[in-house]
Amino acid sequence: MVANPNGKTDPRDVADDELIEDSDAPPAGTVIDGYRVERLIGRGGMGVVVLARDERLARDVAIKLVAPERVSSASARASFLHEARAMAGVRHENVAQIYTYGEYEGLPYFVMEYVPGKDLGTWLDEHFARHELPSVDETLGILDQVCRGLGAIHARGIVHADVKPGNVLIGPAFRAAVTDFGLVRALGERDASELVVGTPAYIAPEIVYSRTPVFDRRADVFALGVIAYEMLTGKLPFRIHDVNSLFDVHLRRDPATPPSEHRPDLPTAFDDVVMTALERDVDRRFPTTDALRKALFRARSDAGRSPGPTRILIADDDPHARAMVRETLAFAFPDATLVEAADGAQALAELEAIPADLVVMDLDMPGMNGLELTAAIRGAPHLANVPILVVTGRGGSGDWRLLQSLGADGFLLKPVDAYTLVALARRGLESKHR
Repeated sequence: MVANPNGKTDPRDVADDELIEDSDAPPAGTVIDGYRVERLIGRGGMGVVVLARDERLARDVAIKLVAPERVSSASARASFLHEARAMAGVRHENVAQIYTYGEYEGLPYFVMEYVPGKDLGTWLDEHFARHELPSVDETLGILDQVCRGLGAIHARGIVHADVKPGNVLIGPAFRAAVTDFGLVRALGERDASELVVGTPAYIAPEIVYSRTPVFDRRADVFALGVIAYEMLTGKLPFRIHDVNSLFDVHLRRDPATPPSEHRPDLPTAFDDVVMTALERDVDRRFPTTDALRKALFRARSDAGRSPGPTRILIADDDPHARAMVRETLAFAFPDATLVEAADGAQALAELEAIPADLVVMDLDMPGMNGLELTAAIRGAPHLANVPILVVTGRGGSGDWRLLQSLGADGFLLKPVDAYTLVALARRGLESKHR
């Protein structure tokens, strides 16, 4: 069997000479069917990605174009269209959305949602450069969303087949979105090409073992297990850094070390979960990303509670939304004191009487809204360090940037995902108790 690593956009995986040159990107100011190019934001083995402005709908978009030297290949064109169709078939908050497909000067392109921020690989590299690991709850908050996104992809009858940090975008309000469907396969598809494609460290063992591997959602589960291990420990579970080591490690069946042995402060409850995701025997691995997601949630619940007494203020004029937040936080923090307010003015009065360790507030409230309440909290010296999470039924990256400038720590859209709420709440409480 011959291996082909198929260079992608993650700078940790691809040598510079494997990447398409920057000169292949349309220059700034170029208008492509109503989209004005602003700058290059990514490049890989197939082409480039540029940031552009949709002049008709007044929104930022990302445009992926095939490189000129690849456009003459019928297989490259077919693969690009296949990727666009696969992305267009999935609608989920944790999957980057595609808008349209076309050609510009003979170059196929597709327009997709622009997720401002950085990819998970860059986000991790920044942490590792500071000699620090993401917190457990930051890690679980991202993994939970990636599990959900991959679950939506699998529900469409396809396998991503290239799950890695570089293909997960981290956007405003801690949103994670799966992207890059360049290697997508149909569930149950049998590959007789005798090529192994993808990034070596994240390729499932069964893809290496078999001459004609059958693509299964559990291959994505394995890749997600590698990401989980990397985020929790700062290391890869197996010593795989290139194609040769991929074969050596998996054919020898080298064992992985449990994550807690690399990180003493990591609860051992996560060892079984991560190691099950990394099982070489696919029948012993989690069958779905949802099963992995739930196992991570149970491990976090078993790992203990936040230290010391905790007071959480919930401010929302909708009693049903307030009840949902209360029940979720009461389950996650059973020893916490939960205080409720029906509007911003009442919330501020509660805080003035007894400061809280965390505030979870709605953006749209009568009288004093979430923006005004955030500014008021940050303007009071004795409340300046209280973590603030804003929950709302509307809004986007612009609202989050404004809230962030006022001092908010997190932004969640309704209907709120319980796990993401808990993960952000834990992160806020941990920062408060440091």
